[in-house]
Amino acid sequence: MTEICPTCGCSLVRLRLPKESTVSYHHNDKEYGFCCQGCLDIFKTDPQKYLQEIIDLVVCPVCLKEKPIEWTSMLEHDGITYHFCRCPHCMEQFKKKPEYFIKRLEDITHGN
Repeated sequence: MTEICPTCGCSLVRLRLPKESTVSYHHNDKEYGFCCQGCLDIFKTDPQKYLQEIIDLVVCPVCLKEKPIEWTSMLEHDGITYHFCRCPHCMEQFKKKPEYFIKRLEDITHGN
């Protein structure tokens, strides 16, 4: 499931919406999470438009801000590339407690 509502571009993690609190919808064999039914209703009017708008948005694992991928800094940890909002503080905090920030993302997006 996506970490970003395709319609409004909000991070579901930042909104603290676990999977069971989101509105999910399958489109072209992929599950998308929406922050509310209203966003899903808007999405259904032109799915390709909204998917195109969020195609390069990523969520900083520390501050949970949504950013275009080209506006981010990257760090590889355990073979996975994470994108940060470019703030040195976020990357420094992640390096101190990577497991905490990774688990926080997983707990929210997977509803644990």
